[in-house]
Amino acid sequence: MAKTKEMPVILKLNDVEYDVNKDFNDEQQRMYLHLKNIEDKINSNNFMQEQLSVNRNAFVDLLEKSLAKKDDKEEAA
Repeated sequence: MAKTKEMPVILKLNDVEYDVNKDFNDEQQRMYLHLKNIEDKINSNNFMQEQLSVNRNAFVDLLEKSLAKKDDKEEAA
């Protein structure tokens, strides 16, 4: 079976580029993984916030339309 070549993971920090796999020791790699995980979670939460905001607005619109129908029925009576 052929070995797959590991792609470099490059981190730019304070205008210096680091190859995480070559330049970092085990502790530094672990810190990088924590930072990467935190960034992923922030991005995921921002994406969910966009979805929730759109859904919230849709439900507000639905409620407003429902209340407007109720007001129209009461005025007609």
